[in-house]
Amino acid sequence: MNRQLIEDTFRLLQAEMSPIAGIQLQLSPAGFEQLLSVLERHDLEYNRKVHLLGIHTILTLAAERHMECAPHHPDLTRNILDGDYLYSFYLQFAVKYRELDLVAYLAPSIKKMQIRRSNGDFAEENPAAGMEQFLNQERRQQNRTSKAI
Repeated sequence: MNRQLIEDTFRLLQAEMSPIAGIQLQLSPAGFEQLLSVLERHDLEYNRKVHLLGIHTILTLAAERHMECAPHHPDLTRNILDGDYLYSFYLQFAVKYRELDLVAYLAPSIKKMQIRRSNGDFAEENPAAGMEQFLNQERRQQNRTSKAI
Protein backbone atom coordinates (compact mmCIF):
# COMPACT_ATOMS: atom_id res chain seq x y z
CA MET A 1 0.00 0.00 0.00
CA ASN A 2 2.73 2.49 0.93
CA ARG A 3 4.64 1.76 -2.25
CA GLN A 4 1.52 2.35 -4.33
CA LEU A 5 0.77 5.54 -2.41
CA ILE A 6 4.29 6.85 -3.07
CA GLU A 7 4.12 5.91 -6.76
CA ASP A 8 0.70 7.54 -7.19
CA THR A 9 1.94 10.67 -5.42
CA PHE A 10 4.99 10.93 -7.66
CA ARG A 11 2.88 10.41 -10.78
CA LEU A 12 0.51 13.16 -9.71
CA LEU A 13 3.32 15.56 -8.84
CA GLN A 14 5.09 14.91 -12.13
CA ALA A 15 1.86 15.52 -14.03
CA GLU A 16 1.17 18.77 -12.14
CA MET A 17 4.69 20.19 -12.04
CA SER A 18 5.76 22.37 -14.93
CA PRO A 19 8.25 20.55 -17.16
CA ILE A 20 9.86 23.92 -17.85
CA ALA A 21 11.03 24.02 -14.22
CA GLY A 22 13.26 21.02 -14.92
CA ILE A 23 13.01 19.75 -11.36
CA GLN A 24 13.56 16.05 -10.86
CA LEU A 25 11.52 14.55 -8.05
CA GLN A 26 13.79 12.56 -5.82
CA LEU A 27 13.30 11.75 -2.20
CA SER A 28 14.68 8.90 -0.21
CA PRO A 29 12.23 6.40 1.31
CA ALA A 30 13.30 7.71 4.70
CA GLY A 31 11.82 11.06 3.70
CA PHE A 32 8.41 9.44 3.50
CA GLU A 33 8.52 7.25 6.61
CA GLN A 34 7.46 9.93 9.08
CA LEU A 35 4.45 11.07 7.11
CA LEU A 36 3.42 7.56 6.09
CA SER A 37 3.20 6.57 9.75
CA VAL A 38 1.11 9.70 10.40
CA LEU A 39 -1.24 8.87 7.52
CA GLU A 40 -1.66 5.31 8.77
CA ARG A 41 -2.90 6.62 12.13
CA HIS A 42 -5.69 8.62 10.49
CA ASP A 43 -8.76 7.39 8.68
CA LEU A 44 -8.38 9.31 5.43
CA GLU A 45 -9.53 8.67 1.89
CA TYR A 46 -6.80 7.35 -0.38
CA ASN A 47 -6.83 10.44 -2.62
CA ARG A 48 -6.39 12.72 0.37
CA LYS A 49 -3.40 10.66 1.46
CA VAL A 50 -1.91 11.16 -2.00
CA HIS A 51 -2.50 14.91 -1.77
CA LEU A 52 -1.03 15.19 1.73
CA LEU A 53 1.99 13.12 0.75
CA GLY A 54 2.36 15.37 -2.29
CA ILE A 55 2.31 18.49 -0.12
CA HIS A 56 4.86 16.93 2.22
CA THR A 57 7.09 16.00 -0.71
CA ILE A 58 6.93 19.47 -2.22
CA LEU A 59 7.71 21.18 1.10
CA THR A 60 10.58 18.80 1.80
CA LEU A 61 12.12 19.34 -1.64
CA ALA A 62 11.68 23.12 -1.41
CA ALA A 63 13.47 23.19 1.93
CA GLU A 64 16.23 20.92 0.63
CA ARG A 65 16.84 23.15 -2.39
CA HIS A 66 17.06 26.24 -0.22
CA MET A 67 19.37 24.42 2.20
CA GLU A 68 21.75 23.78 -0.70
CA CYS A 69 22.22 27.52 -1.20
CA ALA A 70 25.79 28.47 -0.41
CA PRO A 71 27.69 31.52 -1.63
CA HIS A 72 29.81 30.87 -4.71
CA HIS A 73 28.17 27.46 -5.24
CA PRO A 74 27.91 26.81 -8.99
CA ASP A 75 24.22 25.90 -8.64
CA LEU A 76 23.32 28.73 -6.25
CA THR A 77 20.92 30.48 -8.61
CA ARG A 78 19.33 27.21 -9.67
CA ASN A 79 18.82 26.11 -6.04
CA ILE A 80 17.22 29.42 -5.09
CA LEU A 81 14.89 29.37 -8.08
CA ASP A 82 13.99 25.70 -7.60
CA GLY A 83 13.17 26.27 -3.93
CA ASP A 84 11.09 29.34 -4.72
CA TYR A 85 9.24 27.52 -7.51
CA LEU A 86 8.53 24.57 -5.22
CA TYR A 87 7.08 26.80 -2.49
CA SER A 88 4.86 28.42 -5.12
CA PHE A 89 3.92 25.01 -6.50
CA TYR A 90 3.05 23.86 -2.96
CA LEU A 91 0.48 26.64 -2.71
CA GLN A 92 -0.99 25.91 -6.13
CA PHE A 93 -1.16 22.20 -5.40
CA ALA A 94 -2.76 22.72 -1.98
CA VAL A 95 -5.35 25.11 -3.38
CA LYS A 96 -6.20 22.78 -6.25
CA TYR A 97 -6.78 19.88 -3.87
CA ARG A 98 -8.63 22.00 -1.32
CA GLU A 99 -6.13 21.88 1.52
CA LEU A 100 -6.41 25.57 2.36
CA ASP A 101 -6.90 24.88 6.06
CA LEU A 102 -3.61 22.96 6.06
CA VAL A 103 -1.84 25.84 4.28
CA ALA A 104 -3.18 28.29 6.87
CA TYR A 105 -2.14 25.97 9.69
CA LEU A 106 1.40 25.41 8.35
CA ALA A 107 2.04 29.01 7.24
CA PRO A 108 3.36 30.34 10.58
CA SER A 109 5.76 27.43 11.08
CA ILE A 110 6.99 27.60 7.46
CA LYS A 111 7.57 31.34 7.83
CA LYS A 112 9.46 30.87 11.11
CA MET A 113 11.60 28.16 9.51
CA GLN A 114 12.42 30.45 6.58
CA ILE A 115 13.37 33.27 8.94
CA ARG A 116 15.58 30.93 11.01
CA ARG A 117 17.29 29.68 7.87
CA SER A 118 17.85 33.21 6.58
CA ASN A 119 19.64 33.84 9.89
CA GLY A 120 21.86 30.79 9.41
CA ASP A 121 19.95 28.29 11.57
CA PHE A 122 19.67 25.18 9.42
CA ALA A 123 18.27 22.88 12.09
CA GLU A 124 16.43 19.84 10.75
CA GLU A 125 12.71 20.35 10.24
CA ASN A 126 9.93 17.78 10.46
CA PRO A 127 6.98 18.78 8.24
CA ALA A 128 5.22 15.53 9.16
CA ALA A 129 4.85 16.73 12.76
CA GLY A 130 2.96 19.83 11.66
CA MET A 131 0.70 17.77 9.42
CA GLU A 132 -0.04 15.35 12.25
CA GLN A 133 -0.95 18.23 14.55
CA PHE A 134 -3.24 19.60 11.85
CA LEU A 135 -4.92 16.22 11.29
CA ASN A 136 -5.42 15.76 15.04
CA GLN A 137 -6.98 19.21 15.30
CA GLU A 138 -9.17 18.51 12.27
CA ARG A 139 -10.37 15.25 13.82
CA ARG A 140 -11.19 16.97 17.12
CA GLN A 141 -13.22 19.59 15.26
CA GLN A 142 -15.08 16.92 13.31
CA ASN A 143 -15.85 15.04 16.51
CA ARG A 144 -17.23 18.20 18.11
CA THR A 145 -19.37 18.88 15.05
CA SER A 146 -20.73 15.35 14.90
CA LYS A 147 -21.53 15.42 18.64
CA ALA A 148 -23.39 18.72 18.22
CA ILE A 149 -25.56 17.21 15.53
